[in-house]
Parts: sequence; structure tokens; C-alpha cells
Amino acid sequence: MRNFKGVEIISTLRKIVNNNNLHYKGDFEYDADMLNKAAVGDRFLWMSRYSGTWLINERDAHIRNTEAHSTWRYYADSKYYGVKAFAVEITGNDGSKPIGDIYELNYNKHRESVQRSSFSATTVDITFKPAHWERGAASTTRTFDVVEYNDRWHAILERYGQAVNIRHNISDKDEALLAELLGNFKIDYMNDTDPGNVNDYVREMVRGRFHEYGYTRDDMVFTTPEDACEALKHRIPIYILHPENYAEETDDKDSINNAIYSQKMLGMGARDKQLLNFFVAGNTIADLPFSRDELKAILFMALEKGKGNITGEKDRENIDGIIRVLDTALFAIDSHDELTIEQDNELDDGVEQ
Repeated sequence: MRNFKGVEIISTLRKIVNNNNLHYKGDFEYDADMLNKAAVGDRFLWMSRYSGTWLINERDAHIRNTEAHSTWRYYADSKYYGVKAFAVEITGNDGSKPIGDIYELNYNKHRESVQRSSFSATTVDITFKPAHWERGAASTTRTFDVVEYNDRWHAILERYGQAVNIRHNISDKDEALLAELLGNFKIDYMNDTDPGNVNDYVREMVRGRFHEYGYTRDDMVFTTPEDACEALKHRIPIYILHPENYAEETDDKDSINNAIYSQKMLGMGARDKQLLNFFVAGNTIADLPFSRDELKAILFMALEKGKGNITGEKDRENIDGIIRVLDTALFAIDSHDELTIEQDNELDDGVEQ
């Protein structure tokens, strides 16, 4: 297992999300917000799943009957859910970006350890947001017995309003034991992991996922259903991968939906993924320093070169990649021009944009 120390935490975790999550990647924005607000020394448990993410305060995961404790122990079939779990510690910041250490976890082993080393809360501190008519009022914090909190949660909210922070308190003796326990967990994190590079980690993760599925040609990159739909808009090639180790190109959204329903994997070429990222980032062909005529000329030269006496496989792959990018760029220009004409006609008809 790997650790990534002294890294920019949010960008590092985002790479894992982008190459593991099939759905609900937007969950990570909540995690990023929490990490941006965290203080130096704060420690978390984080997981990426095929559908969503979780960021949990490490202390809370060891307190029974908390949401953090229940959530962290939930994914017993970690393989089915695609769980990739990590411990995260904030050690500093670079401007507004949290810096810290990330340790890969054996999730099943860790969740069992959390189960064995948990404590019962005695009281609960709840901080309530002031009512909307109490302008300028400060938030108030009230303490409840844990039994009252568990039995009368809805009544408490109805009486005091929206809760903005909840802290479960354990006895002083248990707090000291928990602090010692978390220190031992950190030693385990360091002993059980080796220094790694997140880019290498992601490549190995995707490769292992493809190979386990049965596609071992190593010519495709991780592709989500959202990626596939975006690629279709720009006429970027998308492939349905089959466990019999072949890729089927498709330009049909229904075929992609059927593949997803049948739990088949999707893929695209690395160069095509770069092109997709170019468009998804909000770039347009106008950002390229070429006119349509210049792009056509370059495409013509690439086609002519491709028809020449190229014997090297790498050279042929490079030419094919250039042709695909240029072809897609010209398609995007033509589509943009058609859309502009349609918009002009709608404006002439008085349609509000």
C-alpha cells in the first residue's frame, strides 16, 4: 500500500475520484469544502466508491452510534462498492490549499479495527444556527445527554432550530485512551505503507480494474458514463469494453446506456481523453491558434503523411492521433457555426436566450 506525504490534499484525492468513481463525483466537492476549512493537525478517514465519497472525522469514527461510526463500518463488501480508503492528516497549507499526508488503508482490516476500538458517548454538544429573524445573533451550543439526543432528536431540532455542528463527548478516561489509540493507528499507517506517487497509483488502480474485468490490452483509460456522453457531443471515440478482451466502438447513447445497465466497462484512448478534458474544461476551438483553413491544411498534410511509407508502429500511432484530434477540431468548428446560425435565427424570431 502507498502513502503520499507533503502533498496538496484536495488535488491528490481528486485524481483518485476521477479514476475510481463512476457516479456522484460531485460528492467530493463537499469533502473539499471540509478540507479547506480544516485546521493543521486535523485527521480524517476518506473513501472513494463507485458511487460517491465520504470524508469522516477520524475521532468520530471511533465513537459508537455516530453517523461517522456507522458510515465507516457500512461497506462490508468493499469490492462490490469499489471502496478505496485512506487516512488523511492536515500538516500545513500552501496559501488556501491544505497540505498533508495521505495513507492508503486496507479498508476491511481497518473497519474491523474501528469496531474493536470504539467508545460510547456520554453527552452531545449541538451548535444551533440563529433563527433568520435574529440578525447578528451568535450561534448557541447546548449539551444533551446522549440518551435524550438519540431518543428525542427531531424534537430537539424543532425546539432549537438547525444544527450546524455536533460533537459526541466521551469520558475523560476514554478520551485519553482514544488519543493514545489514534497515535498507535498513525504508527500503523506509516509502517503499513510505502512512499508512492499518486499518478503511478492511479495508473496501477485502473490497470488492475480493467484486468480483473477481463480487458487486458492496456490501450484504454478509465471512462465514466458522464465522460462517454460528453465525448459523444464532440464526436470523440468511445468504446464498450468486453470481458472477452475486445473493444467495440460506439457513437450511440442508447448503446452506452445498455452497456452500463449490463455492467460493462467503457473506455477511450489516452489522447482522446486529453482532448475531452480540453473541452470539459470550458475550452473551445477558438483557443487553438489556427483558423479553420489552417486546420484543414494541417489535416491534409497529416493524411498525406499517413499515406506515405511509414513503417514504424509508433509513427503510425502518432499520425493517427493527430488526424483524430484535427478531425474532431474541425467537427467542433462546424457544429459551433451551425449552432450560431440557429441562435441567430431564434433571436430573429424573438426567442429569449
